[in-house]
Amino acid sequence: MLNYVFMTHRRERQLLEAFKKLTAFSPIVGLFGHRQVGKTTFLETQANEYISLDDPEVQNQAQSSPNKFLQALSGDGSALDECQLVPALFPALKLRVQKNKRPGQFYLSGSVRFTSRSVIRESLTGRVASVEMFPFVCSEIVQERLSHFAPQLIKARSLAGFTSSIRLPAGVHSKRMSAFQTYLTMGGLPGICFVRENPVRKRMLEDLLKTMLDRDLRLVVATPLSLSELIDYCRELALGAFQPVRYADLHRKTGLNPRTLKRLLAAFESIYLIRRLPIEGGGASGEIVLFEDQIEQNFLSGETSSFEVSRSGALYRNLRAQFEYRLGSTPQFFTYMTRGGARVPLALRTELGVAGFYPIEQESFINRPVQASIDSFLKSYERARVVIVNEGSKDIKLLSPRVLMAPPSAILF
Repeated sequence: MLNYVFMTHRRERQLLEAFKKLTAFSPIVGLFGHRQVGKTTFLETQANEYISLDDPEVQNQAQSSPNKFLQALSGDGSALDECQLVPALFPALKLRVQKNKRPGQFYLSGSVRFTSRSVIRESLTGRVASVEMFPFVCSEIVQERLSHFAPQLIKARSLAGFTSSIRLPAGVHSKRMSAFQTYLTMGGLPGICFVRENPVRKRMLEDLLKTMLDRDLRLVVATPLSLSELIDYCRELALGAFQPVRYADLHRKTGLNPRTLKRLLAAFESIYLIRRLPIEGGGASGEIVLFEDQIEQNFLSGETSSFEVSRSGALYRNLRAQFEYRLGSTPQFFTYMTRGGARVPLALRTELGVAGFYPIEQESFINRPVQASIDSFLKSYERARVVIVNEGSKDIKLLSPRVLMAPPSAILF
């Protein structure tokens, strides 16, 4: 594995407000997410004391005597990084906060979902308030405020009023679109997305995937498969992004049996490598897979992702933060797909309503199949809205009482 020396690009993270709110109410606050999304850097700026359980010596101390280890900490904003590596700590943490429920005692971070490890899950259920940290979203990269486009779209009484409230200052559109195009290529993983040398960036990503698949994955699933076999499976998933997962096809391509494929898919999600979204619409069922960061999708697919896949993935990766980082409604994202061929690649649902997002290159691409897909979606969900995400213009247009068109510069920034 190479050692990298590069300029650290620090950005103020937009989950800061949510994190601070949680620390004011819960004795244990969890910060979880994909490896190398910036959890360590964030905790080092927020904690009063920081301990990395990646350190073998510290790990051994915590594992051999967890109560003694915790007693040595102040319990006043004490950060335990990569805490999933020491399951023995969690029963001790449970006892500690049962006796003292004061908020803000411990900050836990991890690159593995706690729900995937039974000891952790059983100890902390109901005792930890958590927030996920995602790779940089577009507005973080250019250091703008977190967009509230999607939450306000769902809340708006009418699209006419919502559309008229959107402001896109002169000169801002081109700057934002330039950043968006860079994001589509480089993704949002701190430490990788700012590296301009393609061979170095590629090697860093290879090493990251190796760590996740050879180390993190094996914490949650016992598998005899080699790293190369796991990478091959990931490549097939990337090549089939935003298409229904077909285990028979994956079996034919990878040689792995369907049971193993399903078990690994759940494990990939447990280490934040992928997300699974359900398919809805017209009798269709199943799920699609997309990778946590844009650059992983690009790398594993060999830079062959279609316009729809790359843009729909970018929309998902940015829109989810607009809800998660505000501790508001947690939307259910899904893909709309019917047996008749209608398709809206990305949609979301909250208790307030449903919205679909359809990316196009320019307005002239709203042809008969696109219009039929949008009409089918609107017919299926009463009072749903559709946003046509048009990269070919900065104009924001109301096309009908339930359909508007806007550029990524107005939606993601």
